[in-house]
Amino acid sequence: MSSKCDVTFIIVSYNSEKTLEASINSCIASIQKYYPKTGTVVVYDNASSDRCPQIIDDFASRYPAIFIGIKSDENIGFGRANNRAVRVSPSKVYFLINPDVIFEPEIAIALTSTLNSANDIAIVCPKLLYLDRSVQPSIRKFPSFTYFLLRNLLGEKLQQRLYPFKYYYDIAPTLDSAVEVNWAIGAFMVISQDYVARHGLFDERFFLYFEDVSLCVDAWQNGFRVIFQPQVYALHMYQRVSTSSKFNYMKLLHAVSALRFFAKYRPYKKRWQLLAHLLQLNLTLKFPLRFLMLTRRWN
Repeated sequence: MSSKCDVTFIIVSYNSEKTLEASINSCIASIQKYYPKTGTVVVYDNASSDRCPQIIDDFASRYPAIFIGIKSDENIGFGRANNRAVRVSPSKVYFLINPDVIFEPEIAIALTSTLNSANDIAIVCPKLLYLDRSVQPSIRKFPSFTYFLLRNLLGEKLQQRLYPFKYYYDIAPTLDSAVEVNWAIGAFMVISQDYVARHGLFDERFFLYFEDVSLCVDAWQNGFRVIFQPQVYALHMYQRVSTSSKFNYMKLLHAVSALRFFAKYRPYKKRWQLLAHLLQLNLTLKFPLRFLMLTRRWN
């Protein structure tokens, strides 16, 4: 699209057929109610092997004026796919929505209003609820390497004894007004074009995991703020894949991204970069086919 929209809702899908339709419908309902002539939905599919491509084709045929579907022939990663979607539909405001998130149209107005309330706000995130309406701990403090290492090696209870560190804000359930936070998970983010034009969106060195943490660190370092708006909420049909067992492929992938994160922001970069490359090699050797499918364009 050549002209700039007021808002673009972006979803990156990967084998998300169970929830993708509901998420797209939430975006389309918001556009039809508040942005019928100035809103767009962009869904970028990362080479799904399920019904996601068919779902995208269906929405493209039903809503050609407001829907753009992109079907990649390879999985280029979450951050890179979002970056490409932003270039497809220039907008004043970007809504980055996970394919397992649903919401009411009114949330768009409230979050956009918060984003536009000050020139130095780059990112606004709503409260996230599980389907049972309990609050997801989606706002967090920037992790230290010591915290990450001890928690993953020893578990949360022993880590808290040896190195007390509150990773999660415990204020989310009781807040009734917008507040600054270190970072919020990338399941639902609203980001200003002003920030994206100046500093870009996601760091594409992160294939999956920690790209949202890095984005928020960059925003703060660039003189912008990250805001949590608890007055509105979205429902997150969330499955914690990377930590569902003590040892699995996704947990290793999470560790690689974590080390890339610490390498990016710590003075001892070479050490963490070496560890990240060793873990990446371990992934390649132990899960060669899966690794190639997921990370053919890691670097």
